[in-house]
Amino acid sequence: MTDYYLRLVELPRKVEGVSVLNDDGSFDIYINSLLPPRRRQEVLEHELAHIRREHFYLDMPISLMERQAEGEHVNVVLHPPEGYIPCFASEAALERWLRNLCAQQRLDLDSLYF
Repeated sequence: MTDYYLRLVELPRKVEGVSVLNDDGSFDIYINSLLPPRRRQEVLEHELAHIRREHFYLDMPISLMERQAEGEHVNVVLHPPEGYIPCFASEAALERWLRNLCAQQRLDLDSLYF
C-alpha cells in the first residue's frame, strides 16, 4: 500500500488538486479548500487514480494521464524513451508495467526469460 498525506489548502480557483511524489515514495495530495465537500471527494478520487495508475513513473503526455485518471481507457505504449531508466515503487508496480507492455506487444509474460 502506498502512503499518502492529504492536505486541504487554498489553491488558485482553477487548481482543484495536485499530487506530489516525495523522496520516500509517499505522496502529498493537495485539495483546494475552496471546493465544496462533494467536489473535494471527487478530486481526491481523481488524484488517487493517478497514484494507482503510477503516472508518476511513466513518460506519457499529461493529457493522456488526465483522461486515464477520469476512467477513460487510453491505449498507450509504455516504452520508456531512449536513455531513460524507469523507476518503480514496488515489485508489483514493475509486474503491472511488464504485463501492460506484454499485452500491447501481444507477448506472453510467462514465456519471457529474466
